[in-house]
Amino acid sequence: MFGFLTSGKDLADPLASAKTVSLWLRQLPALDVIGRQQHVMRAFDALRLGRKEIDPARVGAIQFLDAALGTDRRQLIRQYVENAESSPKLAERLWQAIYELTQSFMTAYQAALEEALAAGNHARWKPLVPLLFTRHTHYAGTDAKLRVFRYERWIPAKWAELHRTFLRATELSVERTQTVLATAGPNATHWTMEQEYLYTLLVHQLNTGNMSPAEIDWACAQLRAWSRRLQLDPVPRSPEGFFVDIAGRTGLQRRTGTDSGSMLRYLDTSPLDDQLNRAIAALRHAEQTDQGPVGPINQIRVAILEKVRPAVAPSLVSDLRRDPRVSCKVAARVRIGLARISRELAARDVADAVPDGPGTEQIEVYAVSDAPRRRPVATPDEHDSLVASLASFSDPMWQVKDRSLAGLRIAASGGIGQSLALGGLVAVRQTDVSDWVLGVVRRLNKVSTEDVEAGVAIIADRFVPVTLHARRDAREDMGIVVNGLEVATMGSRFDGLYLPPPSRPDKPLAVKTLIVPTQEYSDGRSVILMTGRSIYTVALRHLVEQRPDWSWATIQVLEKKSRV
Repeated sequence: MFGFLTSGKDLADPLASAKTVSLWLRQLPALDVIGRQQHVMRAFDALRLGRKEIDPARVGAIQFLDAALGTDRRQLIRQYVENAESSPKLAERLWQAIYELTQSFMTAYQAALEEALAAGNHARWKPLVPLLFTRHTHYAGTDAKLRVFRYERWIPAKWAELHRTFLRATELSVERTQTVLATAGPNATHWTMEQEYLYTLLVHQLNTGNMSPAEIDWACAQLRAWSRRLQLDPVPRSPEGFFVDIAGRTGLQRRTGTDSGSMLRYLDTSPLDDQLNRAIAALRHAEQTDQGPVGPINQIRVAILEKVRPAVAPSLVSDLRRDPRVSCKVAARVRIGLARISRELAARDVADAVPDGPGTEQIEVYAVSDAPRRRPVATPDEHDSLVASLASFSDPMWQVKDRSLAGLRIAASGGIGQSLALGGLVAVRQTDVSDWVLGVVRRLNKVSTEDVEAGVAIIADRFVPVTLHARRDAREDMGIVVNGLEVATMGSRFDGLYLPPPSRPDKPLAVKTLIVPTQEYSDGRSVILMTGRSIYTVALRHLVEQRPDWSWATIQVLEKKSRV
């Protein structure tokens, strides 16, 4: 309503000064965070494409905008982590909005920093230099966090750029100067460029591949608070800890005892490790004394900190692997997701999953027989040698790099592994092993845009795709019976995987279990499972594990009928 107070020049160039950007922000949609972000992006694009002069007044406008949008950035990140698993398309849009905003601020602060450094000791520019270094590095940390959300890693050139910026700040002796945004408020926390640099280095340490975006976001908040006591040293304080080569193209590296050089800086993370251990002890104590709704939250937070500890502890003395791994280089076939696994593996001959012998069926036999399973050997047709030869080859882009009793490390090239997700269900068939195994992605590492590695925990080396029907109450006016089953009792159809006991090699389960789509699971729900000779009514019971797209539950056989 007060638009007449704003001149056309202010609207055309909102980033001219703190006053113009303040008036401009008031005209943006107050409740539409994405819409406001798009307006801001257009303003940054106009600044960059118009090659407008960067002066201290314009830096003031960027600072004002930076402080004003702090709540927006936090809200976008919160919405992203809340939707990362349940709504991938919405999460992708939110991630892109945060990423574009981050890159725009980085570019703006970089341009302002170059102008300030070119001006030398100019009275108007000199006080701004420490802040420009700090905020530019702050957004490098935000970029790192966004990458870790998606298990991505920086390219070497990105590392080199970060290190050059830090090196330039140390040459000017401003890396430990306390700074704060001019309009951030009297209680705002002051940060130095070195603190932001260290936080960025530590964020990359969280790229362990075994945490969800929500877990990473919470862990980053803890690291940001705890890392304020850390600093880089030209001489190591202890034989343990980390170092970074500020003339190099990589991040933190754990000390080996042979590291030395004038461009190395050393980081002792003992204060951070002490804070982490105290936090774990406090959460466990609270878990024992608080039986309310906070208890499960504390358990989750302890689990997160246990995952973080090996990545930031000054020494790593324990072997994190439960079982010894054997390196290998084996081609493999991989199927991702419950739907595709069920669809493609259901085409196999059911006899492959059922031992020979009268009266045995896949849902019963493994629970009552300990005899070795006999599998029929398929005899290839000698007139179809070409087809047989082609069938023996695996997917050329998948490979198993190491394996143990309970896990595999699989790798994909050519961009085909981009659909892998933490907690995803995968089926793997190695060329030197006759059977498929079923596993869950527990660790994910996107080496590049084309190459992906994943740690897979095996949950079953015997499983059978099955067709299930929701069970409905029979109607008196419907008495049609087909193959021994009253048709009126059969509800909607969906696919699942039957896992005969024992499953999960590391902690064997001695009960029958099913994996079904999560939307089809509810405790106690009755479903109909049909085999070649029988019709079972089973109840879904306790959850073993649940993900947004699949649920693994124990089952109880309620009824069995012979098929006519």
